[in-house]
Amino acid sequence: MQISHSEQINSTFETLWTLLLDKVQHPDRTIKEVTHVEVLEKYDDGILRQMQALGITIKERITIDKQNKIVRFDLIENSMFTGYFLNKVEGYDGKLTLIYAQNWIPITPQARELETKFPQILINGVQEMKELAEKQ
Repeated sequence: MQISHSEQINSTFETLWTLLLDKVQHPDRTIKEVTHVEVLEKYDDGILRQMQALGITIKERITIDKQNKIVRFDLIENSMFTGYFLNKVEGYDGKLTLIYAQNWIPITPQARELETKFPQILINGVQEMKELAEKQ
């Protein structure tokens, strides 16, 4: 299912970007469904992360591209879904838009049941990040 949500963020790019980078290693701070996080490897351009959420294990290769203002989360070795998730920032200081886009394709019947929860999780995640960024 391909879904996205965006919000205007009244913040500097640096503040928002710092929070997005923190979310890479600590997604549980803004996504309440995440129950366990482990960084498996670090790379020059990102990390390999594994986390627990909604009763499943999610392993992701995360690529950080500051120049294009994108953090990309590619699913690795997942038995229920294939696809990726994006955090993208558009605009400039004071006129920023934060976009979360999820393109996970279910490959099992259980995955189809789970994906009904994704739109609200996505909206909540963006709104949590907005709240954090605007408090800074």
